[in-house]
Amino acid sequence: MRFLLVGDFHGKFPSKLKNKIKKEKFDYVICTGDLANIDKIRKYIFKYWTTEVWWQAIGVKKARKIEKDSFDSGLKILNELNKLRKKIYLIWGNADFYKDAFSKKENAINPGYYEDRIKRLKNIILTDKKRKKIKDLEIIGYGGYLDVTEFVKHPIDKDKRNQKIRLKRYRREENKLKKIFSGKKPKNFIFLIHYAPYKVMDKVKLKSSPMYGKYVGWEPYNKIIKKYKPSFVICGHMHEYKGTKRLGKSTIINPGSAFESKAAILDTETKKIKFL
Repeated sequence: MRFLLVGDFHGKFPSKLKNKIKKEKFDYVICTGDLANIDKIRKYIFKYWTTEVWWQAIGVKKARKIEKDSFDSGLKILNELNKLRKKIYLIWGNADFYKDAFSKKENAINPGYYEDRIKRLKNIILTDKKRKKIKDLEIIGYGGYLDVTEFVKHPIDKDKRNQKIRLKRYRREENKLKKIFSGKKPKNFIFLIHYAPYKVMDKVKLKSSPMYGKYVGWEPYNKIIKKYKPSFVICGHMHEYKGTKRLGKSTIINPGSAFESKAAILDTETKKIKFL
């Protein structure tokens, strides 16, 4: 089987990438998430990194408008993906609007959820925190926002209470991941994730980031990969990287950022990877 690997659109599906895709033969699409453009949101998150909640700092009215624009940009990408007329196995990125992403307080700025929209898109198969079978191959997905390992190893929260809340959230997500693998042991499978594994293509090179020079992968992924040995691990999130790495017996693939017209083709039979 041949898969188009793509993700990190951030509201843009360049014509250059569409033209590249048209020239390729593939059976299915695997998407690592981050459909929405969060450039403005990220700017404020970085500005108020550990001092204030960004949307409270700039005001609810302004934040609500920014969130709505971001939400709409991701909807356009979902519609464009659906037009590829191939089954798309999708997980959420940290930039996406899904039902577990917002706290009760954040509902003040929440424009909606993508789950409610993809029900109308026949080619989108939500694979987040699920196991999906394609012939003799299984795709196991685990995306969405995560508190990266560095956040708890070297706490970014000055307040002890907030440190405990973050650690509790980290452990809860780790237990959710373990639960997905607690049933029948997968054999021939692709592990589809958004964040990279810890210290695997995850060192931040963006100088404007508060995490510049640090690793922003998630270590529970490493444990799963080493234990269950997926043939391929597909990840995104890190715009600085495109390529492959080995972790144990598994090949980690970051296809590059779609908004930069990057993607990849994976042939699971020949095990060949072509970067577009």
